[in-house]
Amino acid sequence: MKRPLLLSTLLLLHCTPALAIDTTTTPGERLIELGVLLEARSGPSQWQQLWQRVRANGLFLEPPAPLHFSVKPAQVAAMARQVLIAADEVRPFAVSYARYRRGFATQIVGQRGGQALHALCLDIDWRALPTNASDQPEPYLRLVTLANAYPCE
Repeated sequence: MKRPLLLSTLLLLHCTPALAIDTTTTPGERLIELGVLLEARSGPSQWQQLWQRVRANGLFLEPPAPLHFSVKPAQVAAMARQVLIAADEVRPFAVSYARYRRGFATQIVGQRGGQALHALCLDIDWRALPTNASDQPEPYLRLVTLANAYPCE
């Protein structure tokens, strides 16, 4: 008797669409607030996965790739947290992604083809944050993906 109930529940959950927050319709101010909350509540595994992706993209390689960081990885980590805390701008892309950008005017963050870049961009995948939870996102923030970090203009 318990097995049919379990199967029915699983089927219902599987068929129920989980609608993620739509960053293209979420006000920029709210995306900035969510970034601040994410920085405060993100876990070490989220950051570790981000740095694995950044390394896999070759942004810390010697000799440097066409796009690469000029600062040490530990500095990039601290700067990425600053991007979430105090982004200069946030731009949505796709349906559930947002690009957080912060300029560091006096510091060269990286280079693209020999051109100095003074900003750091951080792409966040908000698909783990359901639309109906955007006002109380805390339980979902450890599921949000820090998708990519790179020097930018």
